[in-house]
Amino acid sequence: MNNTDECCKSGCKDCPWGYKEKNNNNNIKKENIMCPKCESKISVKKSLAALAIMFVAIWSLDSYASGNMDHSKMDHSKMDHGKMGKKSSRKTLSEGTKKSVVNALEANEELHNSFFKYDGKKVEAAAKKLKSAIEGIDDAELSKLLKFSKTKLGEIKASSSRDDNNQNYHLVSMALIHVVNTYDVGSKYNAYSCPMVKKKWVQNSKKMAKVHNPYAPNMPHCGSKDTNH
Repeated sequence: MNNTDECCKSGCKDCPWGYKEKNNNNNIKKENIMCPKCESKISVKKSLAALAIMFVAIWSLDSYASGNMDHSKMDHSKMDHGKMGKKSSRKTLSEGTKKSVVNALEANEELHNSFFKYDGKKVEAAAKKLKSAIEGIDDAELSKLLKFSKTKLGEIKASSSRDDNNQNYHLVSMALIHVVNTYDVGSKYNAYSCPMVKKKWVQNSKKMAKVHNPYAPNMPHCGSKDTNH
């Protein structure tokens, strides 16, 4: 719709341009013609429309903040529930298997600490302890899941660069995070991550309430707790 159509449909009388709906005078240009009265009316309409849009936007934000949004219509399949802090149902392990998994997670605490206060020799020694603890897990499903982790732990050496050891520990941690999120091993262990180094790890939340980033000595407390078991 052009400005002339707006002018015609507004029903403006005494148009200073001399324009009428059935005016056949070819001397009058019909493009972008609008009398002051029509222009004023359209300006008011546009202002009211803008106010309406602003009101809807403010109402939507207020509803979201107050929790009144209809969550049943949200696409939950694309949401990262692991970062919502809600407890999810995890598989139950036999007492013997649970004990061996917790034993591995305790060994991982030592490895985590050796990375946090980085010492190549202690890192290698702790990696060997964790590998040994994982070998003590007799559950077939868990053993298969952690098979690759044993290989990566064997590659963590005092002679290796810090970056290489960090990468191998990150891969081991990813498997441990899967274990912690999938199986009920208690509430002490949770997943953490740092967006700056793009790496994750498992931390004992009961012993360390504060984030302890094992990968970045220049920002030891950078990161976030991603789960709350």
